[in-house]
Amino acid sequence: MRAVVLYEYGDINKLQIESNQQEPPFGPKEVRVRVRATSIERAVKVQRNQTLLVTGAAGGVGRTAVHLALKHGAYVIAGVRSSQREEAQKLGAARVVALDDEKEVASLRDLDAIADTVAGDTIGRLLGALKPGGVLGSVLGAPEAAQGKNIRVQAMMAQPDASRLYELADEVARGGFSIPIACTFSLEDARKAQDLAEHHHPGGKVLLVA
Repeated sequence: MRAVVLYEYGDINKLQIESNQQEPPFGPKEVRVRVRATSIERAVKVQRNQTLLVTGAAGGVGRTAVHLALKHGAYVIAGVRSSQREEAQKLGAARVVALDDEKEVASLRDLDAIADTVAGDTIGRLLGALKPGGVLGSVLGAPEAAQGKNIRVQAMMAQPDASRLYELADEVARGGFSIPIACTFSLEDARKAQDLAEHHHPGGKVLLVA
C-alpha cells in the first residue's frame, strides 16, 4: 500500500507518493513523520527553561514542535483554538492557551520564543508578548507585523535529516507522541481531500491511499 500525506498547504499538482517498500520502524497504523517542525531546533534553538509558545499546536507540525521543545526542556505553551483545548491538554505542554480568546492572548508575556505554524492575524496579536530580542520562528515566512520590532525572525524551513526523522518515527511507533489521522481518501478523490485539508480544519492529517 502506498500513502500520501496531504499537508495543510499542499499543492494538489505536486503530491509525492511514498512507497513503503522497505520495512518501516513503526506499525501499519502509524504515519511516517516528515514534518517541518524538526526545523524548530535550528530556527528557534530551543533551550532548557526557555518559555516557548507554539501556535497551531493541535496540528501535525505544531504537535511535533511541542514534542521536540519538551525534549529540550523548554517551558512550552500550546496555542490552539478554544474548540481544541481538550485535545491540546494531552500534548504535555505546561500550559494551553486559546488563541481565539482575547483575554487569554493578553495574559501572555515574557516569551523567549514563538514557533508559529499559522501566521495570519493571529501572529500579529502575539508578537507583543515576546521579550525584547526574542525569536519568532515561522514556517510561513516573516509576517508584516514583525517589521520594526526588536525581535529576531527565523525561517523554519524543511531540511532533510534522515536520522532525526527516523528517531521521530520510532517515537511515534512507541507511543511517545502521535499525529492523528482525520480521514483517508482514494487518489481519485484527491481534490476532495485537498479541499478538506485547506478549508475545513479536519483536526488531523488527511491521507491519500493508492
